[in-house]
Amino acid sequence: MRGFGKNALLVLLAAVLCLTTARAAETGGVSQSGRVVAEALAQMGLTEENNEHTPFGDHFGIPNGHWCDMFVSWCAEEAGVSKRAFPRSVSCTRHCRAFAALGRYYNSAARGGSYVPLQGDLALFCNIEGQIHHIGLVLYVEDETLFTVEGNALTVRWDYPPETVGPARVPEEEPNDYVTVNRYPLGDWRIHGYAVPAYSSREPLALEGFVDLGRYGYAREPIEALAAAGIMKGTSSHTFSPRAGMARGEFVKTVLDLYGLSGWRLGTRPFDDVPPGHPCYSAVMTARSAGLLPETGENRFDPDRWISGEDAQTILSALLKRLGLPDRQFTFTPGDLSQILTPYTTRGDIAQALYVLRDAVPVTSETFTNLLIWGAGPTGWLAQTLDGVCRIPQSLLEEYFPSLSPESAGP
Repeated sequence: MRGFGKNALLVLLAAVLCLTTARAAETGGVSQSGRVVAEALAQMGLTEENNEHTPFGDHFGIPNGHWCDMFVSWCAEEAGVSKRAFPRSVSCTRHCRAFAALGRYYNSAARGGSYVPLQGDLALFCNIEGQIHHIGLVLYVEDETLFTVEGNALTVRWDYPPETVGPARVPEEEPNDYVTVNRYPLGDWRIHGYAVPAYSSREPLALEGFVDLGRYGYAREPIEALAAAGIMKGTSSHTFSPRAGMARGEFVKTVLDLYGLSGWRLGTRPFDDVPPGHPCYSAVMTARSAGLLPETGENRFDPDRWISGEDAQTILSALLKRLGLPDRQFTFTPGDLSQILTPYTTRGDIAQALYVLRDAVPVTSETFTNLLIWGAGPTGWLAQTLDGVCRIPQSLLEEYFPSLSPESAGP
């Protein structure tokens, strides 16, 4: 009997080992929490149909209901996490109570908590009255900022305080919600707390590139090319936020960096709200000196507000004119919440426009034999040959003609 029992035990252990190996192969060695996050990221950009219809609502028998909680519950089911470890719900408040009953709910920093969420946790959000009304899956925390994957959401507008944005929203005028990555300061009052599933394994999912591009394939090539060239940065290590806006100052700086343009005429007047020391001061001064910025009559630029499509087109048209190139009309679609406060366009559309402009001015390293035109004087602007064919960035100009370096440009 002892021999039989030993053999039976060996057979059982071998079976368990085979099952474990098969499961590991099936999941690619990804942890349980990582599988939930992977399921969420695979839905990036999925947009609800009319009347909030989604496959997540179909799955839970509520095809036309608010689906943020159904989305995270669906991800847990698809990843094979047990209901004991990750309770399911179609209601954010009930979900909060379910985790609290398990002793696995922690207040946010805004509510006196000290817990720092991990990838795979659930972040629950409240309105200004403190009532829980939304939920998302934690992607990561970076630079004291929480990044979440959310369903039944729009891309959060962060160029205005949330207490200003919230009352201005008119749901009837907003586009259909979708799956997106949003970001919040860890101390944001909108974060109510964190639910922590009892995952059987918990290693962060390895992320590569921008994980929030999803169904935005139309802009993927421009975004990745500009990021690789250091022309346009992401909003974090693995997010680009294609449907968010871009601050006006950042837009101007990015456009000028595209060609290595810098410097301004002495006596150029700074904007009252872009003083020396502002991150975009040099870029805005250069652009103003070159006549690229629309003048409103007020000496303000609003560098931190998201730029509108109209203003982006005006600046790019002025740039092309300044370079002696034909004008181009770009597609700048309105952002999700562009109808409130101030209009704006999206980072995805901006990336496509800059991708086209990147090759609009040919760069050459040929030796110059023609007479150079230094049209803007000592402003660090582009030079071109007399026939207007050859144009080079300032860095190459100084390399070949050091005597033309704009030593007197700007303070």
